[in-house]
Amino acid sequence: MSVASETMGFVPAYPTRHEQRLPLLQLIRTLRENAIGTYTKDTYERDIIVYRLLFKPMIMANHPELIRHVMLDNAANYERDPVGKRMLEPGLGQGLLTSEGAVWKRQRRMMAPIFQPRRLVGFAGIMTEYSAALAEKLVRLPADQHVDMAEQMMLLTLDIIARTMFGADASTDVSAVGAAMDRYQVTVRPNIPDLLGLPRWVPRPDAAEGQRALAEMDAIINTLIRRRRDRAAQGDAVGGEMGNDLLGLLLAARDEETGSALDDREVRDQMATFFLAGHETTATALAWTWYLLAHAPAVEAKLHAELDAVLGGRPATYADYEKLVYTRMVVEEAMRLYPPAHTTARQAVADDRFQHIDIPAGTMVIISPWIMHRHRLYWQNPDVFDPENFAPEKTAMRRRYTYLPFGAGPRICIGQGFAMIEAVIILATLAQKLRARLVPGARVAPVAKITLRPSPDLPMTILPR
Repeated sequence: MSVASETMGFVPAYPTRHEQRLPLLQLIRTLRENAIGTYTKDTYERDIIVYRLLFKPMIMANHPELIRHVMLDNAANYERDPVGKRMLEPGLGQGLLTSEGAVWKRQRRMMAPIFQPRRLVGFAGIMTEYSAALAEKLVRLPADQHVDMAEQMMLLTLDIIARTMFGADASTDVSAVGAAMDRYQVTVRPNIPDLLGLPRWVPRPDAAEGQRALAEMDAIINTLIRRRRDRAAQGDAVGGEMGNDLLGLLLAARDEETGSALDDREVRDQMATFFLAGHETTATALAWTWYLLAHAPAVEAKLHAELDAVLGGRPATYADYEKLVYTRMVVEEAMRLYPPAHTTARQAVADDRFQHIDIPAGTMVIISPWIMHRHRLYWQNPDVFDPENFAPEKTAMRRRYTYLPFGAGPRICIGQGFAMIEAVIILATLAQKLRARLVPGARVAPVAKITLRPSPDLPMTILPR
């Protein structure tokens, strides 16, 4: 029996699971406010659910082989869903998350070398530096002062992504990019015009605020791009380079097939994508990790024992990553219960068939890590926090496509290695210095926007170890 289930069996917060599907207007309202609040109880028990929404054919794919079919075997027939693209493209442009076909393939070829392990070693040093500084700051807080741990994780990962993206150019301007992106995200939620496929000129709620936030972000990013290009041009005579941060690597990237480079707009779109995917998702995963540990003293004790044995009081580094097995298990279990990328969808381009089910062209296939990670068919005690779900022997036996925190198939998150190393280094460096406890009476709930955030915040008291 696992540590978690033997000592406590803590069941973390989740939204109400409805007995029946919500009426249409309530469904649309709930989709706007919290997408995971729309699911019925049977969604967590059935493998394939066929239905219609606003006359559009829909399939809820909770079957691992159907997920494989859509995301891998016949991935060419399934494009990113148009609703999600319409919501994300104003902010992310034609970055890796939103592009399709030949454009996406070219980008993926050009991005792949940037995330090779030899690059991650250098980035890991930045993660260690900022994590150690935050640990020292938090342990010095007065005993009666609490902090929003979700905000602290956002600020920490923002500092890290700013340094890894912009290197020496990271400054107060970069924090403004993060603030603008945060304001933009608040405006990104499905509206009736999006669900109906209406053109962009049809008014959407909050659209004006979203555009203002994007304009602020673009002004800063475009200035940094021009500044870097100018500096490299001026330094050509003395062997100047673009730099070894993400911005420099993007500017220097060449397509191995054509030799072409990214233009300024393409670089901007990738930077916006990295900003969202490179700090928001990791911060959210870590926030939920602190929430879960606060309710699981036995898990926390086992985590501390590993940190003491491996690190002996020093900050975690890249070299420690493979040794911190239980620390990774804790992070992986937090992402099972609270996957930052909670839902994805694909639309069938042409007619298709899976087993006995016809999938007409235009069908929307919903794939929800939130559902798959809590599904009764694939997990024992699926609502209980139990890092032993990711013990090496269990991981080896787990059915493929039941755990999808980074997606699957050709479009699996290119920054998966970066994100896992970052999460483990941050958790290890902080957890060996402190404990975090939820403020008594605080109520925390998962709210699914672009990512799965704790709401309204995560007020915690910090206890030095």
